[in-house]
Amino acid sequence: MNFMLTLIIGDKQFSSWSMRASIILRERKIPYREIIAGLDWPIKFTKNGIIPIKDKDDYDLPKEPASGCGCQITQLLNIDDTQLIENSIVEHLPRVPILIDPETGAVICDVLAISEYLEENFKDYPSLLSDDIVKRSDIRVFSSHIHADLLPLMSGMSYANSFRKNNQKEIPNDALEQLKETLELLENTLARKKAKGWTGEFLFGDFSLADAMFAPIAQQIRGWNIKVTNNEVNNYLDSLLNRESIKLYLEEAKQPYKLLEEAKENSPTWIARHYRIWEEIRMIHNCENDVYHILEDDVGLLFFNLAFKGYSKEEIAKTVLNEYDVDEKTILKDIEDFFNKIHPNRVVENSLIDVL
Repeated sequence: MNFMLTLIIGDKQFSSWSMRASIILRERKIPYREIIAGLDWPIKFTKNGIIPIKDKDDYDLPKEPASGCGCQITQLLNIDDTQLIENSIVEHLPRVPILIDPETGAVICDVLAISEYLEENFKDYPSLLSDDIVKRSDIRVFSSHIHADLLPLMSGMSYANSFRKNNQKEIPNDALEQLKETLELLENTLARKKAKGWTGEFLFGDFSLADAMFAPIAQQIRGWNIKVTNNEVNNYLDSLLNRESIKLYLEEAKQPYKLLEEAKENSPTWIARHYRIWEEIRMIHNCENDVYHILEDDVGLLFFNLAFKGYSKEEIAKTVLNEYDVDEKTILKDIEDFFNKIHPNRVVENSLIDVL
């Protein structure tokens, strides 16, 4: 058995809790491998394979937890090659992130519990706590506050929508109130650090667990274009988002949107890059408007994949003509019809329709 730690996370552009666990491991420089569990697909994972569903009420999802992102336990069991999730606490609390330690058999599905486990069992690696007892307790209190108290802010000004320029709705009042309180907390925490003579550009001096826990909220503040008037808070947010581990993670999270921005509007590539794909069942999903399509055959799958790579309509046709005995005029019309049907601006009455 491979004894390297395994971290199961959700999509990097969706799951703020997964980001926290990833940053903790990256900052502590502990070797691990990463498995991404695709979130929010309209599918069920069964012993007989993956089954598309047509009604969101058919999801086998737990009630969304206040910390972590709920998953189908069948999906988690399906992707867990360590076979340690079965009969673990995750069967009763199926959510990501999940840390699996094959050497001890531990399976942990909570960010703070993951951090504590790593602090207890990987003492030869850099700690995200402090040798100073006051700092250490402050870091734990601040981290617990982020973990437990900010649900309105996390849902009303979501991490996922912080990457989407065209999909940011009005922020609810309870989220705005928590945002104001959070910015005041940052201001007071940074002022207290200065008064105590703690040096360093982060909340309690050196980068700590508290900063890892706050990192997704920093992305939310910047991504939602929130005006921050306090210079110290602005400097802190800049330092945090420019931290190598965080900057690289967010670059990975932004990649789907960057690819979309690079495509010419209304081109096959622009249309295709509005979607992610689950190739096993040929399902594509537009995350922004939650529309799903199933591609009925290999030709549709080929159209989609070539367009996603950046092929023009003519280049797609040329590739298809090399593989299939078909008239060029016919294939160009088929390509045109295909991308018209999955165009993101097309009104779709139901969320699961056949394309080809």
